[in-house]
Amino acid sequence: MHSAIALASPPSDLPRDRLRDAPAGRPRVAPSAKPVPREGAAPLSATAAIVACTTPGLIAPDLRPQARPPLQVTVSEPRVVSRDPQQRMLEVMRTIRDILQPAAKVVRAGDMVFRASQPFSTVYLINAGAFKLVSRSLDGREQIVSLKFRGDWLGFSGIAHGRHPCDAVAMDTGNISIIPYDLLLQACARYPEMMAVVHEGMSAEITHERQSLMSVCTLASLARVAEFLCAWARSMHQRGLRADELTLRMTRADLGNYLGMTLETVSRCLSKLNREGLILFGERGRRQISIPSRERLEQFVIGGSMARGKLATAA
Repeated sequence: MHSAIALASPPSDLPRDRLRDAPAGRPRVAPSAKPVPREGAAPLSATAAIVACTTPGLIAPDLRPQARPPLQVTVSEPRVVSRDPQQRMLEVMRTIRDILQPAAKVVRAGDMVFRASQPFSTVYLINAGAFKLVSRSLDGREQIVSLKFRGDWLGFSGIAHGRHPCDAVAMDTGNISIIPYDLLLQACARYPEMMAVVHEGMSAEITHERQSLMSVCTLASLARVAEFLCAWARSMHQRGLRADELTLRMTRADLGNYLGMTLETVSRCLSKLNREGLILFGERGRRQISIPSRERLEQFVIGGSMARGKLATAA
C-alpha cells in the first residue's frame, strides 16, 4: 500500500524528510501551444510577448528580425571647380548673389563690421576692400590675427560659441554683403552648390591661417617681411588686381604687430629689401611698394627659410 501511495504522489525536488511538511502546491497547468500570429497584426512589446505565450487567447508576436531594404545611396558627379582663382571667386560671388540676394553696405577706413563679444547672427562677404581681424588679450593688448580681402568671408569664427571672438575693422574704403546666418543655413539645405561655397570658404580660411602661422614661426625677420609681401601680391593677383604695385593699407606698427616684430625691425627689413633691389618704394610714400620680380622675391624667401633650417639643424 505504501508503494502504491508513493507512485501516485507527484514528483518533488524536496528531500524525503521534508516531503511530508511541504504545503500542497497548486495544480500544474500544461502550457498551451504557441499561438500562430495573425497576418498584419501589430508587433507587441517584449512583456506582451511573454504574456501572450503563457496566456490562452492571446497571439504571440513574430520576434524574428525583419529584413530591411538596402540603403540607397546616390553618388553624384564630382563637382568641377574652376582652376583659375579669379574665375572661381567670380563664380562664388555670382552664386551668392543669385541665391541669397544679400544687402550690400559701404564701409570706410576704421569702420567696425563687428566687435568682440558681440552676439553672432550674421556673416559677411567682402566685395571690395581690405579688413583686419583684431583680438584683445585680458590685459588689453591688441593683436592682428588675420587679413581679409575681396572674396573672403567675415564672421565664421563666431559660429562655435555664438559670439564674435575678435573685431573686424576696415583698413580702407570697401563694400561687404550682409548675410543672416539662418538664411545661409536654409540656402545650404536647399542648394548643394551653396553648401559647397560655404565649405570652400571655411577651408580657405583654415589654410590661410596655417600658412601665416608657419611664416611667423619658421622664418627669420627679413624673410618674414618678404613672405608677407609675396602673400599680399599673390592675393592681389588672384583677385584680378595688380600684383607688382602694392598699396599697404596698414601702418608699420600694424605690420609689425601682425608679423610679431617691432616697428624698428620692420623698417630695417623693408629698407634692406629696398637696397637689395627686391622692392622699390613709390613716390607717394613708403606704403607704395613695387615688386620688380615676384619670382626673385619668392626665391629670396625660400633661400632664407633653407638657411635658417640649416642653422637649426647644426645647433
